[in-house]
Formats: sequence, C-alpha cells, structure tokens
Amino acid sequence: MFRRRFILTFGFLLTLGWLSMSPVRTPAVPGREKKPSPEAAKPAPGVIKSEANMVLVNVIATDKQGNYLRNMKRKDFHVFEDGKEQTITSFSREADVQPGAPARLGGGPEREETSNVIKPIVPVRPRYMVIFFDCVFLPAEFQLYERDQGVRFVESTASQNRLMAVMNFDGDLHLDQDFTANSDLLKKAIEMPRFSPFAVEPGSSKMVSQTQTNIAFHAEMRALRNIAKMLGRAPGRKTMLFLSNGIAASPDRMEDFNDTVNALNQANVGVYTFASRGLEGPRLADASIGPVGRGFGQGGIGSVRTPAGLRELAAKTGGIAYVNKNDLQAGMEKVSEEIDEYYILGYVPPNPAHDGSYHKIRVKIDRRDAEVRAREGYIDTKSPNLLAGKPEGQVLESRAASTEAGGIPVSLTTPYFYVRPGVARINLTASIPVASIDFKKHSDDFHSQVDVLGIATRADGSVAARFSDAVSVDYKKDAKPVKDSPFYYENSFKIAPGEYTFKLVLSAGGESFGKYVVPLIVEPFTGKDFTLSGPAFGDALAPYPMDSAELDPALLEGSIPMVANSMQVVPSSSNHFKKGKQAVVYMEVYDPLLAGSQPEEEFLYNIVNRKTNQKVYSPPPIPINQNVHPGKPRVPVIFYLLIDKLPPGDYRIEIQGRNSAHNFSPVRTGDFSVE
Repeated sequence: MFRRRFILTFGFLLTLGWLSMSPVRTPAVPGREKKPSPEAAKPAPGVIKSEANMVLVNVIATDKQGNYLRNMKRKDFHVFEDGKEQTITSFSREADVQPGAPARLGGGPEREETSNVIKPIVPVRPRYMVIFFDCVFLPAEFQLYERDQGVRFVESTASQNRLMAVMNFDGDLHLDQDFTANSDLLKKAIEMPRFSPFAVEPGSSKMVSQTQTNIAFHAEMRALRNIAKMLGRAPGRKTMLFLSNGIAASPDRMEDFNDTVNALNQANVGVYTFASRGLEGPRLADASIGPVGRGFGQGGIGSVRTPAGLRELAAKTGGIAYVNKNDLQAGMEKVSEEIDEYYILGYVPPNPAHDGSYHKIRVKIDRRDAEVRAREGYIDTKSPNLLAGKPEGQVLESRAASTEAGGIPVSLTTPYFYVRPGVARINLTASIPVASIDFKKHSDDFHSQVDVLGIATRADGSVAARFSDAVSVDYKKDAKPVKDSPFYYENSFKIAPGEYTFKLVLSAGGESFGKYVVPLIVEPFTGKDFTLSGPAFGDALAPYPMDSAELDPALLEGSIPMVANSMQVVPSSSNHFKKGKQAVVYMEVYDPLLAGSQPEEEFLYNIVNRKTNQKVYSPPPIPINQNVHPGKPRVPVIFYLLIDKLPPGDYRIEIQGRNSAHNFSPVRTGDFSVE
C-alpha cells in the first residue's frame, strides 16, 4: 500500500504567534528508505519558529565553574545561522518575569533590550515541565527514593506559572497526571510507583536479555518522541526531568536515539537526566544494581543501562545530566533555578521559505570565561499556506474557482471534533490512485510532487478556511509502487461551527488534476451542553504509546490524534469497507458535568439502510465510563463497526449519548458502505 499521512494546522495557531507542523506517520513503502520528518531531520532543531519570521533561541550562559552569567547584554551575544552572523533584533532574560506570577492571557510582559528602549515583547505564559519516571529495570527501593525527591520538588516548584505533568514508563507510557499547578494532584501521581515486567530487585542474579533490552529501549524512544510531538505546540521552552537508571544507547540503537533527540529538540524540550544508580541513602544502603559503565548489551543491568546515554540525552537537548551523584534534591533544585536563567535571543532569518528546511545555529559570547548551552538549529516549519503566491498555488486557485471537474478520482472524508466553544477541528483524509501520480526519473530514483489546496467557503462566497501544501513522493527504481494502490493525504484545520462548501483540489505532477466538492456542516458547540462530535470511520487500529489522550488541550491544538484506550484510529478516506476487513468508529463525547461530578455515561447507536431507511442493527447501550478521565469533559471513544453482520449496501449510523443525569445528546450521523 502506498500511503503517506500528513497533518497540517492553521487558524488559532497564528494568534499565538508560533507554528509547529508535524507529519503524523508515513508507513513504509517497499524500497523507499526516506523517513518522515521530524524524526529523520538531522541534526536536531532547537528553537521555536514564529510565523512573524522571528527565530527565538534560548541560551544558558555560565562561567567555567558553572555559575550563571546574569548581567549579559545583547551586544555580548553573536548568533550565526548556517555560518552567517545574524542581527539580534530582540533580547530578554527569562528571570525578568516573576517566576511565581500567575499566568494570565496578555499579562505581565517579558522585556526586550533594543538600543536604549525597553518594551514588552512576550506575554507571560505558563512554563511546562514533565516529571518522567523510567521504571524499566528499576528496583522498587530506587523508585521510592526518586519519588520522595519528586514530591519535594513539586512542593518547592509547582505554581500557577509552572505547570507540571507526571509520566511513568514501565514498557508502556502512562500519563498519570496531566499539566496542573495543583501540588496535591501531582504528589498523588508521583507517590504511586509503577513496576515494569522487566524489573529486577537489588541483589538479584537475574540477567536481562538482549531482546528485553531492545524492546524496552525502542519502546521508550517511541514514547519520548510522542511526548515531544504533544509538547511541540506549546510556546517557549519546555523542561523534562528524566529519572532513570540508564539508557542502553548502544551503537546499533543510535539511529533511534538520534531520531528521539531530534524530535525533542524540534519541540524545544530540554531534558535534565538523573541517574538512579548514583543515589545513595538510608533505604539504599544494601542496594546494588550491578557494575556501571561496562559497555552496552553485555547481559547484566549495569552493563545494558549505563549513565552514558543519560549524559548524551541531556547534552544534545540543552539540559544537564546528574549522574553518579548522591544528592538528587540538589540536582532538582538546580533545574528549578535554571528555568529562570535563560536569555532569549531573537532574529529575523535571512531567507524564510517555510518549506521544512533545516538551518544550523551557533551562539557565541564575547567573554573568554563564558560557556553557552543552546540547541544547534531549527526547522523552518512548513507554512499552512505553502503555495500562496507561487505558480503552483495560483493554478490550483483557478481550478478551484472554475466549474471544470478534475480527471483524477479523489476520495475524501471530513469528520469534525470540538476544540473549545465556537471552534471545531476538521480531520481531513483524502486519497487518489497512485497511478494518477506522474513520476519523473531523478538519478536512480523516481520523484513527483503532489500539490494540494483546500478552501472552505461560506454561502456568500467568503473564505472561512484555507490551506495549501506540497508533498514529495519518491520511490526506488526497483520498488515501483503497486499501480492500483492509493496515495493517502491527511491534514487538520480549524473552523467555526457553521455551514460551508469545502473544495479540495490537487495536482500530481502532470497536467491532470483532481477536485472534490463536499458540503461541510459543523453543528454549534457552547461547551455547556451534552453533545457529541461527528463520527469518524477508520479502516484500522494502531497501538498508541499513551494510556490517555487527555493532555492539556492548549498543547494539543490541531494535533490531537484519534486515540482511546491506547489505540489510534487510522482514518478512512472513503468510508467504504469490505467484508472480512476491519472497520472502526471514533467519536468524542462532551459532557460538562464530567468537569465536576462523575455521572454514568453511555451511548446508543442504530445502523440504518440508506435505501430503505429501515433499521438493520441496534445493539444494547454501550457504557463508556472506562474512558472517562476525572475532571475532563471530553471522552474519546472507539468501537468496532460489525460490518460482517451487514449485507453489501449503503448504510447510515445514528449515534446518541446519554448519562445518568437523564441528559441526551443530539443524534449524530455518518454514512458508510459495505462491499
């Protein structure tokens, strides 16, 4: 199957002044070795790129003894992009904002030094911190010590301007507390240890196999990349406290490790690592986890998980590694202090193309005794309207305005979900036959480009939403894709509830083009009423390394995957299903009562034959309380569509939610077909 899936967002992100575009996934195409961005981008990006063409670089400046240099001026810094010095147009220091000040929209500014003028440039925003406990191969006694120190860190650091989340990895990633300033909730999450199936107790002679080490390592790297993807849309620098007994980053695992570093850097996440094996305390007097630093993959715990990987992870993300030290609390206090010690340098890049290209950054200080820590570069993230003003975009615009039908067959689905009152997110999935793509030979490979334009218009013809994109498609000469396989494209955009006409126009390297026009109706949403999203159909499920899709919505604007119970829906582009194949439905339930009390939640659905309008299947009510997260009014739900019970034909699903408070949601419907 020839499948590339991309997510593109726009709208509300522009009001925040930052963008972070990330492909969701690119399943392998035989013979095509290229990996999807951002994980394959090398070397690692390291800044947030704003839509206003301002590159912001976070810099820590110290002397040779590690003391922070707090009185630096703009003239002391030099920033180079791709080897050429840039003019620093904005300069501030994080400590200029009161660390404990309540976060407020548009509130207390940071300050910029521009010549002799001091003026506000950035409103106060919360600082996001993740406390990550790596429980794999970690004895219980070490966990207890780590968690005691984690509780102390929360007590001294959490505030309305420092929001924290608690995550645990035991082979799977668990979000045990999403971002909050509530120290009681954070401490409760920290105090509950998790035990890995790979755990080994102190003094045990049990050995860890190479297979176990590989499984745990690659699962953890995937988990970190998904955290990075989720945090990538939050403004500013994020901080992770990574508590572990080591990372088995052997040479044969370095590609996966580097991909993870790239993802963390692109999301502007600084990782501060803490090695459990360096801890000694009253409860650890007799504990031993084996020899330290004897290479990778040799058998015992000490040999497969060493501090070397922790040092590398911290160094490559701009953090600090605290290994082989006996004072974990002091290390955590250092992290809390360092949050306020950043200088923020801003400059306008010389040639912003918004095309996803990588640019290397180097920061230099005019002091012999100074050392700097900053990330190494950034990705010029894709514009949400990449083809605006370009000949390719102008051609698609004219085709969208014309009455001419395209010659390339296009399948398209546009389910919607609510982001907040008055704003919905459209999850678009489209596909065309790969035979419609005109490939040109390039050296020993074949290359093409699929240009895409999407426009949602109101009844008066005004544009409510627009995006454009260009997707490179390549294959090796000895691995030509199957002619009848589909090429998939996804994007996500936001729009206000209302009635629209949506047009998708695309070209695929030749003179022909595809065009799809569909009504787009998004029902109103106030956040005060019990309601449902529109149903989204999927043709497969894939494991997702989070047991919750309930991270702070501010971090997930535009990028929330269709996830429930650690499974992600692979969306369908046609809602056509063949007997014997998998078919699933994803929807979201929104019940404001769940923000406080915990009513019982369930939904009912009927399947109706669209030709006869007769019900053909009505199962009993399905409870969904196992999907409810305390205090969260959004409930993600996935259920199987039992197409094997249906003869071939065209059908409609009708879904309604209800709760124990005797509230009923509106009925939502979706059409599908069985072949």
